Amino acid sequence: MNRLKRLWKIIDSKGLGVDTVFLPNAPDENFYYITNLEGLFEGCFAMVGKNRVEVAVSELDYGSAKKQGVKKPRLITKRSEKIEMIKSYANSGKIGVIANRLSYFSGKNLESAGLKPIDVSSSFEECRMIKDKEEIKRIRAAVDVSKDALENSIGKLTDENDLASRIETFIRSKGCNIAFPTICAADKNSALPHHSTGFGKINGMVLVDFGARFEGYCADITRCVFKRKVAWFARAENKVMRAYEKCVDVADGGGTGFEMQRAAQNILGKNFIHSIGHFLGRDVHENSLSNLKKAFRPGMVFTIEPGFYDVKRGGVRFENDFLVTKNGVKEL
Repeated sequence: MNRLKRLWKIIDSKGLGVDTVFLPNAPDENFYYITNLEGLFEGCFAMVGKNRVEVAVSELDYGSAKKQGVKKPRLITKRSEKIEMIKSYANSGKIGVIANRLSYFSGKNLESAGLKPIDVSSSFEECRMIKDKEEIKRIRAAVDVSKDALENSIGKLTDENDLASRIETFIRSKGCNIAFPTICAADKNSALPHHSTGFGKINGMVLVDFGARFEGYCADITRCVFKRKVAWFARAENKVMRAYEKCVDVADGGGTGFEMQRAAQNILGKNFIHSIGHFLGRDVHENSLSNLKKAFRPGMVFTIEPGFYDVKRGGVRFENDFLVTKNGVKEL
């Protein structure tokens, strides 16, 4: 209910004129954020009113919804029932939607029913930026499992796929899912920030970007592990760590994401080719920090991840997750 109240306060402040939001699971983390459900829920949706959330499910997911605490899931077996339910909520004729997650087909169906879709995605983004205590608890748990996964998986470094498999197996053994496919980039492959993990042999080093997902909430950590460290990698690592520490100081001192980006760029130069970080929660990448000129607020969770890349040699990146508190930022 606290999330619901905060969401509608934001929606109403924007003067959008909607009295309900249609949230199909397409999949869309906004559906899970507002219903607190976990699992597939294929073809299900939620109607988000100002004082209640009603979940509509197929027979496949009726039992799962009940088991997770939905007292009276609405069983929908026909498309006509779905349209009638949606129309019963939209008294104003306008209906809030997450425009970039709504399929063309669903949008046309809403318009055919005489409804006017209004994009409320920015309201959800703003609401989800501030994590509540339960969300922070889950992110902490995901981070803890992730740290343990790397420490328990290093062992003998053979190839990318072997290391990724060990990390992901450990994560699953702790009751978590993976937040995203693990990136293990050996030697020169580390110059590619989004390298696709393969069977590259690990000779000198490996960049590992990974995270656990605990009860829907993600961790995102990057480390470089060295079997032997040549002079270029040592210099690159030194620059990356200086940039990291500078950005932590900027954030802790009340600076903005834009200022962090500029600080990292000043140290790393043209070899730094991506955002200094991103917000973190149910989605791994919720919003970028690089252009954010507003001050951070307590309850925000984000990453700091400077990197230094040379396509002929390799890359170094270091990433941790942070919580904004009333007393500054705290490394999770």
